[in-house]
Amino acid sequence: TEGNKPMPNRLKILCKAYEPHIRNAFSIVWIDYTAKMVSIIVIFLLSLVVAKSYAEIVTLTDLTFEHQTQASTGGTTGSWLILFHVPNCRACDKLKPILADLSMDDELHENGVVMGSVDCSQHAPVCHRFFDPSTDKLPMMLYLHRGKLYRYPRDEEFGTFDDTKLKSFLLTQYAQRSEAQEIPEPPSSVGILWKQIQLTAGNSPMVRYALMAMVSIIGFTVFMLIITLVLNSFKKDKSMKSEEEEPKKNQ
Repeated sequence: TEGNKPMPNRLKILCKAYEPHIRNAFSIVWIDYTAKMVSIIVIFLLSLVVAKSYAEIVTLTDLTFEHQTQASTGGTTGSWLILFHVPNCRACDKLKPILADLSMDDELHENGVVMGSVDCSQHAPVCHRFFDPSTDKLPMMLYLHRGKLYRYPRDEEFGTFDDTKLKSFLLTQYAQRSEAQEIPEPPSSVGILWKQIQLTAGNSPMVRYALMAMVSIIGFTVFMLIITLVLNSFKKDKSMKSEEEEPKKNQ
């Protein structure tokens, strides 16, 4: 047993001799493991960010519609499937989940198709730009693609639509099932004001009567102004003629 006593001392010496190498190897393994874990976490977070960037329905307004879609300028913001809707509309509510599913479709994302929606109860001017509320019914889906406008056909109930039919329309069938139309130009400020007046007057008889009275007053005022100008001009001409005749009489 006494001959075996020096062994622990030798082991300690060996451990001390190799301790720096062991620590270095452990540090390298730990750093490599940490780097891999950080890379995996970063990739996972980026995938969530990218997925969220297109897995949503973009809310469009009077102020943001043209800027985001670049509909009239033919910009490169992709193709847009836009749902025009109003609150408390069952058919509209049935379409929203379908658009939400399509917004997460990889093939549509690769083809640059973006889902958008417009609340026509809050943003009437942009809605009236694309359809006539007196004749067209909501919900309405429009496809803006390569500078043209395609209306999703209403030959079947919106409630029976599914994401497969709508996806086929967006990728291949839009030209067969809908006629290509020119995209209307953005309305001017005067046009927006006139549309708002028409909408308000159509929904409220009192407002319509008030507008008619106001137009009548303005028309009467303009008429009286014209009559006054004509009479003043006639009196001025008459006075000038009388002044020209006075010297002749004196002679």
